[in-house]
Amino acid sequence: MTPDRLAFDLQRTLNELQQERERTQKLLGELEHQNRELDRLRNSVHREANSRLLAEEALDETRDRLQLAVDAAGLALWDWQLPATQVFLTARWGELLGDIAADGYWEVTDLRTRLHPEDIEPLRAQMMSLLEGRVQRAVVQHRVRTIDGWLWVETHGMVAEHDNKGKPLRLMGTLCDIGERKRVEQDSERARELAEQASRAKSEFLANISHEVRTPLNALMGLTRMLMDSPLNAEQAGWLALMDSSAHALLELLNDILDLSRIEAGKLEIEHTRFDLRQTIEEACAPYAEQARAKPMDFVLDLPSAIPQWVMGDTGRLRQVLSNLLSNAIKFTPKGGLIEVRASVQESVGDAARQWQLEVRDTGVGIARKHQDNIFNAFTQADASTARRFGGSGLGLSICARLARLMGGDIVLKSELGQGSTFTLTLPLREAPLMEPSPLSASAELLGVAQAGPRYVGLVVLLAEDHPVNELMMRQLLLRMGCTVRVARGGVQAVAQWEQGGIDLILMDVQMPGMSGLQATQEIREIEARRKLPRTPIVAVTANAMAGDREACLASGMDGYTAKPVSPQALIKEMDRVLQLEEAPAQDEADSLVPMPPSPPTSAAPELSEKSPRGASHLEALDVEKLLRRLDGDEDTLRQLAQVMRSDLASRQLELQRALEARDTNAAVAHAHGLKGSLGSMTAERGARLAKGLELAARSGDWHLFARALPLLQVEARQIDLALAELLSPENRDLFDTRH
Repeated sequence: MTPDRLAFDLQRTLNELQQERERTQKLLGELEHQNRELDRLRNSVHREANSRLLAEEALDETRDRLQLAVDAAGLALWDWQLPATQVFLTARWGELLGDIAADGYWEVTDLRTRLHPEDIEPLRAQMMSLLEGRVQRAVVQHRVRTIDGWLWVETHGMVAEHDNKGKPLRLMGTLCDIGERKRVEQDSERARELAEQASRAKSEFLANISHEVRTPLNALMGLTRMLMDSPLNAEQAGWLALMDSSAHALLELLNDILDLSRIEAGKLEIEHTRFDLRQTIEEACAPYAEQARAKPMDFVLDLPSAIPQWVMGDTGRLRQVLSNLLSNAIKFTPKGGLIEVRASVQESVGDAARQWQLEVRDTGVGIARKHQDNIFNAFTQADASTARRFGGSGLGLSICARLARLMGGDIVLKSELGQGSTFTLTLPLREAPLMEPSPLSASAELLGVAQAGPRYVGLVVLLAEDHPVNELMMRQLLLRMGCTVRVARGGVQAVAQWEQGGIDLILMDVQMPGMSGLQATQEIREIEARRKLPRTPIVAVTANAMAGDREACLASGMDGYTAKPVSPQALIKEMDRVLQLEEAPAQDEADSLVPMPPSPPTSAAPELSEKSPRGASHLEALDVEKLLRRLDGDEDTLRQLAQVMRSDLASRQLELQRALEARDTNAAVAHAHGLKGSLGSMTAERGARLAKGLELAARSGDWHLFARALPLLQVEARQIDLALAELLSPENRDLFDTRH
């Protein structure tokens, strides 16, 4: 072998050896990497084992904590694997039943037999809601039969597992004993019922006592007034004046007690009617301003121009609150003192509604701070000496506070002993929409009727009115306006006369015997649609002036609405609107022809009129001047109205008495409603309000209140009858005097 061949083989061998060496190094590197991976996996397994151990320990701790909580709460756990017929229940379930306390499975049928029959359906409905997937959780209270009787429990349940279609596979929940809670609820319910019974019994007792005392008191007051009208010497007149003053004080106390009982019983309703706020405050302050000047002391009434004139609210309750505050101010303020009444408007902040305030401030004895927290409680006064020094029952301020809250406001006191007191009444300010003005004078009203005359000459008006007094007044007003009047005494007659044709306008009363005004309107509208006749304007003329009455009339198909007692201006405006007539001359020109009365002072005490002569109380029952103005000064028509009204007043009272004895709601509502409308038309405002109260009592079925209010209406009716009798010839006898 040559040397070159040996060298070549040696070189090749060296190369192969180098490659093997490199391959060995690579394998060693891979082996080292595998060792590192093995170490990492070994460490990871070790960490995972530690983590699992820690997780198991945490799970055990949580399970123990949960079990302690379940045991502390007295809960029984249940687990229902669907569609199995057995439910797993923990040992607490056996304890509740008085059975063996051990975990176990219970048949669904056995559990059902332990349910109270009245609770099976509610529980089944909840379970079906869970099974059908309508809800995910449910709670139901029911009774189960135990060894000691029925036990109230509360069951909570939820869907724990679903299949791939969303159908429930497993229900789980808890069950606990609520027997003690149910006993407390039942005891509370019984206590509440007993408290309500006691409150009703007290209210009825107070109302009955008030009624029993009021009846002889009315007679006593009437006899006292009759004696005061007879020839008396000075000493006798003084005695009778004291009797009359004491009787009025007792009557005020009875009214306060009755109001308090009605408030506590929740039967006192607050009205929301449109009224003149400035006039109401001035009229309420007027008698107290006179008393203040007679004491003597200064009296200041401040009504700034920011106070709106027309607002919505309860004018009667506002007067009551203001009268109570002023009465206390005069009582507790010595001679030479000062009483101030100031009104103001509070601007709204953000979305809050506007409010207005009425402050009554006096410079009297004041109230100590320690007594101010209880001053608005019933039968509470500043201290025991107050009743001895000044008298009073301690009801006035309590009633004021409760009335303020019922009207949506509040009343607060600011006082220092010996420094006087300031009572601040805060109420929501609900401004009323502008409406047609009330008649300011006879000339203004007559001018309005005279101006309307040319527009209505030849207009044929169908007057649907069942009450003879209202019919006579409305007919006279329409005739003065130049209208041709047809009269219907009910809804059926109204439809029949309208079908005869030739009617331009219908004035429709709402409450009439047989077919009501609403039903008659609906009948007319159906006939018009069926026969394709032109629409006849219909205006509701009704004593229904409560919230929603206007909407009910318009919904029945009427075109307009005006409330009784009918104001000529209101009727003319509504007739013009539905007939789309133009007024002539312009309103500004007409206003220039009517002298406007001067505005009343705002910062001075209101002027008072002279007292009416004794024995003239019945003349206050009617506003004869206003009535004459409505009749255009026609005294013959006035006498006809007086005669018709006397007869109707007597017959209505008999019917109301019969309705009370028979508890006939329909008759009571019908006659009270009719009397309310006719008395309002005759300007007998007090009588109309009493009739309205009777109507509301009859509608609510409160016959106790009806029985208490009817004698008050009868007393007022006697005064109205006496006033009507004076409008007639002297030989007309008293229809309420049974001696004839």
